[in-house]
Amino acid sequence: MKKHFLYLIIIFITFFTKNGDSQVSAPSLRCVSVNVLGNIALSWVTPPDPLGLFTSYEIYTSPTAFGIYLPIGTVSTYTQNTYFHATTSGSVQSQYYYLKTIYSGTTSSLPSDTLHSVFLNLSNPGGKAILTWNATRTPLLPSAATSYTIERENPPASWTTIYSGTTLNFKDDSISVCNIFYNYKVTTSDALGCASQSNITGDLFHDNTSPDIPVLDSVSVDATGKATLGWEPAIAPDTKGYQIYQFTAGIWTLAATINGRFTTNYTNPLSVANTISEKYCILAFDSCGNLGLQSIVNNTDQNTIFLQTNYDLCSRTANLTWNSYTHLLNGFLQYDVYCSINGSIPSVIATVSGLSYAHQSLNPNDNYCYFIRVRNIGNTITAISNIECELAKAPSGPSYVYVKSVSVNFNKQIEVSYTIDISNSYKGATIFKSSDGITFNQIGYQAFSTATLQTYTDSDVKTTEKNYYYKIQISDSCGNPGKISNTSKSILLKVTNDNENVFYNSLSWDDYSSWLGNIDSYNIYRAVNGIFDPNPIANVPFPVKNYTDNIQDFVSEKGKFSYYVEAVEGPGNTLGFIDKAKSNQADAYVEAEIFVPNAFAPKGLNNIWLPVAQFVEKTEYKVSVFDRWGTKVFETTSDNQGWDGSQTTDDVFAYFIEYKNSRGEYIQLKGHLTLVR
Repeated sequence: MKKHFLYLIIIFITFFTKNGDSQVSAPSLRCVSVNVLGNIALSWVTPPDPLGLFTSYEIYTSPTAFGIYLPIGTVSTYTQNTYFHATTSGSVQSQYYYLKTIYSGTTSSLPSDTLHSVFLNLSNPGGKAILTWNATRTPLLPSAATSYTIERENPPASWTTIYSGTTLNFKDDSISVCNIFYNYKVTTSDALGCASQSNITGDLFHDNTSPDIPVLDSVSVDATGKATLGWEPAIAPDTKGYQIYQFTAGIWTLAATINGRFTTNYTNPLSVANTISEKYCILAFDSCGNLGLQSIVNNTDQNTIFLQTNYDLCSRTANLTWNSYTHLLNGFLQYDVYCSINGSIPSVIATVSGLSYAHQSLNPNDNYCYFIRVRNIGNTITAISNIECELAKAPSGPSYVYVKSVSVNFNKQIEVSYTIDISNSYKGATIFKSSDGITFNQIGYQAFSTATLQTYTDSDVKTTEKNYYYKIQISDSCGNPGKISNTSKSILLKVTNDNENVFYNSLSWDDYSSWLGNIDSYNIYRAVNGIFDPNPIANVPFPVKNYTDNIQDFVSEKGKFSYYVEAVEGPGNTLGFIDKAKSNQADAYVEAEIFVPNAFAPKGLNNIWLPVAQFVEKTEYKVSVFDRWGTKVFETTSDNQGWDGSQTTDDVFAYFIEYKNSRGEYIQLKGHLTLVR
């Protein structure tokens, strides 16, 4: 019983399995593509047929989704997966299709999914193409792509993709050519590898759209005073050129027509931007003659910067003023003030946010040229003003100021003698001093004087230790610094005495500087015991800077010798002067020497005991002699008076000598002497 039941089950399963395998499904229709003539090509996936029951495929079509579907063809080859429907209807409207499979002779499968061709509608309202189309199925097949590609044809047979997206419309193909015929088609794909393409539709288009507003970068002023404009190329590729307008007498007037989309600068030959600020705007025109909106509509008109200068004579200041620059792209950042001096390369002397600047302390007779550069935020756009120049004038003042001499007086001060041209008035003279000839400091001021020769005495000096440099600067009638004199340096004299050769003093000094006539020679003056001989003891030619003085004839003096050197100017001074300049006073102290005899014979050849003194202060000289009991037996204050030894009985005596040397120091000498009887 159990075996019989199992047998029935096996027969039942076998029956139904055989029945299922005997059915063949409809093909999977995937793509419906329209060609240029409106013919429609179908592509599908063949159904499984493991038992080989296939007879044919039948293709059905209808012009509407719910209309009557009529057979249009039969495919008898099982492996064939395409069908070409020779019709022009694909160019007129969308066509609907489905397929059936005929198997086992006459048995028909259920219909496939219904697809319909993509029909592209074109609207041409003027200036742009508006495209709409349908999907092949709603909802799309799972294998169908969700995106669409629009291609445009121009020139013929040259297609360019202009859109790729998921929408069923495209309204942004703006026409930028005056007269042009465009064809369009839409394509979408399927995972099978086939594509569904729409009909091809086209029309003649006219560009009714005005070109975009050109971006006016800047309006500058060139070196000749002409306004120069620069702008970005218009975005519209059909732009043929630009019109430049200038705001004159309250209205916008056409100044120039510029041809070429990529011509992006213009200089107005009739501009007078060096005398007034000028305002400009720009608009574009295309091949159809369409004009863009004036840039002033968006407040992008721009004006030149007009720079004006005013020179203040007394303060020697150039006062600069200018107008504001309007509608600078990306916003205003700063104004840079440029200056060129005597034709040099201009450089920035100030950065300001306002509309004025004062350039102070200009050098007389220098030529200053200025211009203003405005910068935007980000430093991507700049514009410059006209150029204005000012000659830095100064009140008429003396034509010269000249240091005649820098001398050291006997009070160890330095006397600076100078002369000023008084044919033109001035306010005063400032005296400057330096210890190195480089860094000068003001040490004095002397007001205007009608005297042609003036002297300034400097007491804050150490004339025996270093040189000093002096120069004079006059102030004009406004009190501004004016002409500067020559720089003159004092003479530093040094004197030494060789103790091993006491009869010679060595002098050395540096050159005096400077005279217009240079140095001719040096006079050397000497003082013995503080009294200078009015006549020089020697004259040495330039460039000799040393001298040796023989003082052997002055041994009877106290030993202090003083000197100064006097520089003598040579000929050739263009102002007609021949001057002299004295050095510091330098002293030489010769060490005193006293030769004391240690014995004498009153009845012999050396019958007088007399110390021999050289370079000793005679007014401070005293000699005393004592016997062994300390009794003074002789005393004198004269270096010429000796002792004869009379009225004594001793043989040995003590002497005591007091004197003052050339430096003023008191010296004492002690010793013994023997009297030979």
